[in-house]
Order: sequence, then structure tokens, then C-alpha cells
Amino acid sequence: MKKDVRLYNMIMPLWLVLAFPVMWLPTLAGNFIIDSIVLLILLKIKKNENKKDIWKGCILKVWAFGMLADIIGGAALVAISIFLEKIRRYEASNAIIFNPWANPLSAVSVLFCMALSSVLIYLFDKKISFKKVFDDESDRRCFALAFAVITTPWLFASSIVIQ
Repeated sequence: MKKDVRLYNMIMPLWLVLAFPVMWLPTLAGNFIIDSIVLLILLKIKKNENKKDIWKGCILKVWAFGMLADIIGGAALVAISIFLEKIRRYEASNAIIFNPWANPLSAVSVLFCMALSSVLIYLFDKKISFKKVFDDESDRRCFALAFAVITTPWLFASSIVIQ
């Protein structure tokens, strides 16, 4: 019988970035590239003619506030894990880090933190990032919602199993 080897996604787990500060640069660069691609695709879908001006006008805010939302969600996840340790729910606490789907409490915790990050991405983008580049409120809502869904820290809940 083979034992599964689990490799956990390393793009934005907060514990990894805190443990290995050298991971900040790839994390920051990766998120900037993803945010840029998402923004340019959305602008193309909406047939917007000033793609370059809009990109220049909001990409740094979208990126910075997206990172802030991910960090807040990750910090909430760490806080929940620490709380679970304090109340002696060790299995759930460990599952948050290693395999969120192994324990119902860890799965709910991870999904909550993903939702928290998504709501923050939506609010930051709608109220700040897109405020000066889109005059139309519906465009701000549409772009903010798309970013909230697409750039949710999906990787909080992922792991890869290799046999």
C-alpha cells in the first residue's frame, strides 16, 4: 500500500510567506500578473477602448488592495487556527494548514476566510480602485464583482495529492 504524498499550493499561504520571507517577491509578482491579466481580459470583454489608460489608472490599487484582502483573510485563518489550538481542537487546527477538507470545522474556517477576502476585494475595488477610472457605478460593480470572484484566494483550500 502506497502512502499519498501531499504537496500544498505555495502561491499565497500566509504561513509560508511568514516562514520564508523570500516568498514575498514571487507572491507579489504573481498576484500583479494575475490582476493585470484579469483586468485586461475584462476590459476586452467590455470592449473598452482605453485599456492602457484604465490599466495604468487602477492596476496598482487593484493589486495592493487585493494583496491586503488576501493578507487579512490569511491572518483570520491563522487566528482561527490558533483559537482552535487553544480550545484543543488540534485535528481541525492542523487540517487548516495541511488539508482543509479532512475536517468539517477546518473546511468551514477556510471557506469563511476565502469569503472574507472576496468581500474585501469587492469593497476595496468598488469603493477605491475603480472609483476614478469608471464613471458608471454599474461598471465599478461589475469589475469589482468579477475581481472578487476570480481573484478569491482559492488556494487557501487547495492541496495536490500525488500517488
